[in-house]
Amino acid sequence: MKKAVESVSRAQSLRLQRTLWGFLAQLCMLLILASMALAGFMEPIRVAHVALMHVGLVTVYVILIRSGVNLHLNDPSMTGAQVTLSLLPAMYAMYHLQDPQLRVAVVLMATVGMLFAALAYDTRRLLWLGGYHVLAYVLLIGALAQWAPERLNLRAEGPVLLTYALVVIMICLLGGFIAGLRRTLRQRNTRLEVALAELQDLATLDPLTRLPNRRAALEQLRTRSAQARFLGAGSTDVAVGLVDIDLFKQVNDTFGHQAGDMVLCRVGDALRASLRQDDFIGRFGGEEFLLILSDADPGAARQTAERLRQTILALQFPELPDDHDLTISVGITLLAPDETTEAALFRADRALYDAKDRGRNATVLLMQDDTNGTPAATPAPHGARNER
Repeated sequence: MKKAVESVSRAQSLRLQRTLWGFLAQLCMLLILASMALAGFMEPIRVAHVALMHVGLVTVYVILIRSGVNLHLNDPSMTGAQVTLSLLPAMYAMYHLQDPQLRVAVVLMATVGMLFAALAYDTRRLLWLGGYHVLAYVLLIGALAQWAPERLNLRAEGPVLLTYALVVIMICLLGGFIAGLRRTLRQRNTRLEVALAELQDLATLDPLTRLPNRRAALEQLRTRSAQARFLGAGSTDVAVGLVDIDLFKQVNDTFGHQAGDMVLCRVGDALRASLRQDDFIGRFGGEEFLLILSDADPGAARQTAERLRQTILALQFPELPDDHDLTISVGITLLAPDETTEAALFRADRALYDAKDRGRNATVLLMQDDTNGTPAATPAPHGARNER
């Protein structure tokens, strides 16, 4: 949701930026018209009219973008509206120019709007827009012939109109080609992003359970260990645990590897769903999972491990017979700020072996100072260790 909001915000910022760039082109048009007014080829009041029209249009566009109303339009960028409507002040200015030759300068600036359309339109839509520009100029000539023939040189207008039409067509074709290149580049970037995401998944996720793989799990453990050393002893406790599915080899041998894979997935999903957001579970290898608990004192670590054991014990497995109880054993310890992750993993592995020795379906907490002593444990109600 957050990414979607950020994407919309970036798109709106880009639309606003393009609108302001368009207004810059209109300011250039006003500068040209002002110079013509100073030379006596246009009444200054006409320049003021053109300025008011441009400012009014830009103000409307900015309000629509700022308020988000444009997002409800078929074209949120309002490219067509901006290009077509910006041509009207230019036509107004050309109609009131006293010297027909100066209309060419205004036409050139009016054509700049086509370049903005090339950022969003394909060749077909650009040609439609170019046809609108040429038609607008034809209508301008007709209006001058009807109401101001003294400002019109019909002999010169033919070549000018032809040149304008050809220039517009070339802009449309070239703009469509550039737009096609941009689309191709955008599609390739999208495919590249998808490929990079897939590579990231392959590098960090277990393809079967979709949990973080061994590499990602060890990286997570090293990160938590570095944080613990940075914060110092007593500031935060990190518990490290190893979770192993009891007698999993029998599941594969008796019910098949497909059933074993489904069991692994269900156990992984159940472990992930039973943990807090700041806790971590990853597939460490085979039927073994690495557990990392944040802000866990010995009591909380043992309680969480026991809750995970009870969760798997109560889990239903459609792949297995109803009378087949699937259990896990958990060995857990606390990561000391002054020790390596390898030492903590070794102790968690010892605790797991102790849980197996106690009959499986057990949780064992082994502290750093308990290495030579008897670990605290929640023993299994039944079973004996024949295999891990």
